[in-house]
Amino acid sequence: MTFILNDKATGLKITNALEQARKENQSSLEKLSSGQIFTTQDPKPADRALADRLEHKLRGLATSKRNINDAVSLLQTAEGGFTEVTNMLLRMKEINTAASTTTLSDTERKYLFIEYEALHKEIDRIASTTEFNSIPLLNGHNEKVPERLIFRVDEAMRDDDAPADSGDWNELRFEGLKDVVVTTLGLGLKSVGEFLHDDEGVDLDTARELMEPEDTRFSSVYDEALDKISGFRAAYGAMQTRLNRAMDYNDVVTENIAAAKSRIADVDYASEVAKMTQNNILLQTGTALLTQNNIAAGTALHLIQSLLS
Repeated sequence: MTFILNDKATGLKITNALEQARKENQSSLEKLSSGQIFTTQDPKPADRALADRLEHKLRGLATSKRNINDAVSLLQTAEGGFTEVTNMLLRMKEINTAASTTTLSDTERKYLFIEYEALHKEIDRIASTTEFNSIPLLNGHNEKVPERLIFRVDEAMRDDDAPADSGDWNELRFEGLKDVVVTTLGLGLKSVGEFLHDDEGVDLDTARELMEPEDTRFSSVYDEALDKISGFRAAYGAMQTRLNRAMDYNDVVTENIAAAKSRIADVDYASEVAKMTQNNILLQTGTALLTQNNIAAGTALHLIQSLLS
């Protein structure tokens, strides 16, 4: 049996193995605590640069999604106004139709038109006050109404073939907002307020005149007004449909980019825990072996001491 006091090779090998296991264990702990594979021991700069670019894209998509949601909310606000005005138009048509008959007296006809006039004023109120973030949506005659609404659905992508004036594919423009006028004046609806204070009531001719349209293609002014509103709703609805499709596309792209970033940067916890367990075993084994190596040196020293005693 050979004992060499000056042999450092075995001890150095064990020490190096212990140091390597310690570093690997520290790296595993850092990965598990951060959830990413990038550590101070192994920063992986190329992979990190790619992951950061993907993160930049993801944050841009998240902002774009908020923009789309805000734009949809704007259009839905306008749609709510259109819905209520349409309901009131239908009721006004019912009142006017019921009043346009000789089976009612002028006084009874006046009672019907009290509700008609209230609805007439409410249409003007809704048209004048329906706003989104101080942008009037139903009264194009308001000076605060912009020439167009611009909705950004993604980061700028400029191309000479893009339809917008700016040449940006991801800039959606809603034109003709000043043409959207849902006031009673814009819809061609007449008021009967002056007749309601007349003790004689409202005569049949007046009731019939209220129904006469400006455009002879329509049977009544209410049908003409509903046609105008339908045109406005079609424009708003088409833009909302486009924004919904843009939202769907945004969600798909976000999902794919997030998956790509995860494959590059995120830690596989099952694999890393198994690796850390292996490193812990190596640490314990190395420590035990280093202790055993010291015992061998101690045995040689004990032999020397026995000779000298």
